[in-house]
Amino acid sequence: MVKQKSSGMTVGRLAKKYGLSRSTLLYYDSIGLLSPSMHMKGDYRSYGEEEEKLLAQICHYRRAGIPLKEIKVILDSPASGITGVLETRLKELNEEIASLHAQREFISGILKSSPEVKSEKLDKAAWVEVLRSSGFSEQDMENWHKAFERSHPDRHQQFLEYLQIPDDEIRLIRKWSSGSQRIIKVKPISEKYMELFLNFFDGLKKLGPGSPETTKKALSMVRGLPDKARVLNVGCGTGIETIALCDGTGHTITALDNRPALLDALDKSAGKAGYSNRITPILGDMNTMDFKEESFDMIWSEGAIFIMGFENGVSQWKKFIRPGGYLCLSELAWLSDNQSKETTQFFQNIYPEMKSIRGNIDILEKDGFEVTGYFIEPESDWWDVYYAEIERNLPRYAEQNSNSPEMKPLEDNLRREMDIMRKFPHEAGYVFYIARKK
Repeated sequence: MVKQKSSGMTVGRLAKKYGLSRSTLLYYDSIGLLSPSMHMKGDYRSYGEEEEKLLAQICHYRRAGIPLKEIKVILDSPASGITGVLETRLKELNEEIASLHAQREFISGILKSSPEVKSEKLDKAAWVEVLRSSGFSEQDMENWHKAFERSHPDRHQQFLEYLQIPDDEIRLIRKWSSGSQRIIKVKPISEKYMELFLNFFDGLKKLGPGSPETTKKALSMVRGLPDKARVLNVGCGTGIETIALCDGTGHTITALDNRPALLDALDKSAGKAGYSNRITPILGDMNTMDFKEESFDMIWSEGAIFIMGFENGVSQWKKFIRPGGYLCLSELAWLSDNQSKETTQFFQNIYPEMKSIRGNIDILEKDGFEVTGYFIEPESDWWDVYYAEIERNLPRYAEQNSNSPEMKPLEDNLRREMDIMRKFPHEAGYVFYIARKK
């Protein structure tokens, strides 16, 4: 690529002009997509007119939904590359349109062929019978719930309540429908499997990888919060991260989880640490939070957003953060472009929406956040407490529940996960993102 003489535009000025974050341009430089024409004193980047034209092209292609790696192909060989890339994107759009069309036909077909849906007595059993009599398979029903949950979670909740489904079962359906969680490893998942899974983890100190040291490292990367910031800790679990957020700060924490046993453990820990007056445990569902908009200076969540799906969670939680506030969270991500077949198959099964580090940063930036920092959590966050407890407690728990047919698949899945992470620790892992709302 020919470099022109610099016009002196800094990375910050160029990013602001095109509505991007500074970190985005730094990333483009690191992957060779857009590099400055020169570096001035102090390693400041300077972009010329040609680089600005190139950035305009990149932004144009990004608005068309073309991935960065495909944009690089176009820019490197525009004549031969653009046709193939655009054809691929067209195919993706056609598939998305076909999916929406199928959803429309699904609902239209039910309304036309099943007058029973207008009955005031319609319940879960009647609804399932309506679907079956209309020719819909179990897979059709599964896909419908997933689409409903991801596009309109509040209306999905209302619909399930209308069918007079018990609250516990509604939570199960919605968690299953979100499709992005490590619990869902057996299809079809049963209530007993879910019960065994949750009861096992209720007895652990850590429900996922992490450590107080990692929490404090991420917190040290947050800048400009009030001394007594209002923090919402989503999916707080037993509160190890909640306590760490209080250490050395004056923050007040609203700690939300949907398991009473976990909140009881948090309450005891808060009292022991002397933080009861600053931590408010709340029993609730992260999918249906009803806090006032912009009521928190920061939302903090370690390993829990996968329950909603990263993109959906970021979009839903954004409204609760004030401008200039922070969204700090850890999420599973691909750490390498060359995963083993074993790792790929495993994570595609339990988390098909899992993305690369850059993919998650793109989602945050698209939703109006500036990613001010990120880091990969160390292997010790997996093994020192989380997996160590699973390995120590699982044999006894399996023996106690040996009469349940769901126990063997649960045990196998947990051991399989540990085996994958032991053999391929650098292919996938948790990444902590620190993002400021613009």
